[in-house]
Amino acid sequence: MAFEGVLIDPGRREVHRGHRLVELTALEFDLLVALASAPGRVFTRRQLLERVWGFDFFGDERVVDVHIRNLRKALGDDSAAPTVIGTVRGVGYKMVAAPR
Repeated sequence: MAFEGVLIDPGRREVHRGHRLVELTALEFDLLVALASAPGRVFTRRQLLERVWGFDFFGDERVVDVHIRNLRKALGDDSAAPTVIGTVRGVGYKMVAAPR
């Protein structure tokens, strides 16, 4: 999965930002892959929870926000001017990096 500035290798479970290997937790990686599976599509917190944590997740949906924040930090993505993961206020998140 190749995007502007980001290369995701699901088989190796690796993410590269430019020439740098990005260290991600398993949940952060799975969250990035879920967003990258449909670039531009907005996923609600509930949809991301179901895709990444599973249908039987019980808890606060805001856990997604915490992992998105950590994922952005690891990628060096600025939430004020995102180049990888965008926020759609009141709805959820989407992959804003353009596919290559």
